[in-house]
Amino acid sequence: MIKDVQLPTSGTRFGRRDALRVGGITLSLAALVAACGDDVGGSEAPGRVGYAPPVTDPADYPVDDAVLLRTSSSLENTIISVYDEILASGELETDATTLIERLIEDHQAISDEMNALAIGAGGEAWDCTNPWMVDRLVEPVMEVIETSDDPARDMLSFAISLESLAAATNQTFASELSTVDLRAAAISAATLESRHSAALPIFVYGPVSYVSPALRGEQPGTTSEDLPQWYAITSAFGSIGQINLVIGAPDENGTRSSFFLQTPAANSYIYNELEPTC
Repeated sequence: MIKDVQLPTSGTRFGRRDALRVGGITLSLAALVAACGDDVGGSEAPGRVGYAPPVTDPADYPVDDAVLLRTSSSLENTIISVYDEILASGELETDATTLIERLIEDHQAISDEMNALAIGAGGEAWDCTNPWMVDRLVEPVMEVIETSDDPARDMLSFAISLESLAAATNQTFASELSTVDLRAAAISAATLESRHSAALPIFVYGPVSYVSPALRGEQPGTTSEDLPQWYAITSAFGSIGQINLVIGAPDENGTRSSFFLQTPAANSYIYNELEPTC
């Protein structure tokens, strides 16, 4: 005997719990049919539940100085494009707008320098954004910010995370580039962007954001909106670990959207074989 289950009609709201319930019923009926069949044919491969895009292996291209420098420039250009979009939104106050405009100048200078060094290393300049980063980070984050309960707050949080990412990326590349001059340029860029990532939390939150309690073995704090607190000094030394960005309006469970930012890897490098996308 099969228990009669009332399913939602087209005129009712179809929520996550309903989807799980219907999914369970469907799987149970499928198992019942399979068990009653006399001769079940077809593939014996395990079934697939849910959907995930196919895995794409990174390109098998060599990584040299030019690739690292072009990748650094692509990150700088991506940050500039985000800041341009933030300024165009008109959400920021005048003082915050002035600060973002100054950050754009610094990132443009770093991008120009990295491109010049890439040409000197035998590569070509990359004046575009980083396609991988735009598709998988920038566009999803900006979509969440559009419907946020406080877009200006989230734009500044995104800026803090991007500055931290840029600093970590150039710090990482400083140890991978092959000459002293190139390493010096990368670490100089990382130093400037570390200053950016320290100045922004102080600008937004004031003295409470100077030093993370984690340095004293304590739990980092949260804001009045129960968001993770940003800090000017987060660790004893420059961190290159992943950065957690929490933004957006809370859902029915009080949960906001989370994104994890990581330094570029093989799937997001701007290889010499790639053609500009802008």
